[in-house]
Amino acid sequence: MIWRYRAVNNPIARKKWLTFCAILLIIGFGYSIYKYLATGNLKITLLSLSFFSLMIFLYTIIALGKFRYYYIDDEAIRYKPFKTYLSNIKDFEVDYDKKVIKLKLKKPSLFAVKTLYFENNEDLEDVARFLKRTIKL
Repeated sequence: MIWRYRAVNNPIARKKWLTFCAILLIIGFGYSIYKYLATGNLKITLLSLSFFSLMIFLYTIIALGKFRYYYIDDEAIRYKPFKTYLSNIKDFEVDYDKKVIKLKLKKPSLFAVKTLYFENNEDLEDVARFLKRTIKL
């Protein structure tokens, strides 16, 4: 089973990416203040801050609009470098309002898929049905 989503269409993913990019902007702004206090050169500081802000803005647009794909086969859920084996899933929560499924794992791992995001409710219901059948809660 394959499905895709874009972060701009999922409220939780959108909030996650906007928070990440806002933190990057705050770091860039803080570094610019530090650079101005260290060098006293306002022109170069403002120029570098504007270029950095532009790059973060473009990165945000690309990150929110990019399609991301999930794939479920007989033994695992895959999302790019992350993989969670179906045998490792203890339980899961389905949130239809936020269009997300949160997985509770038996053995938590850094590179495991812990949250499944969706654009539409049809895919969400299909995956929830598949997980109920496969995991046998």
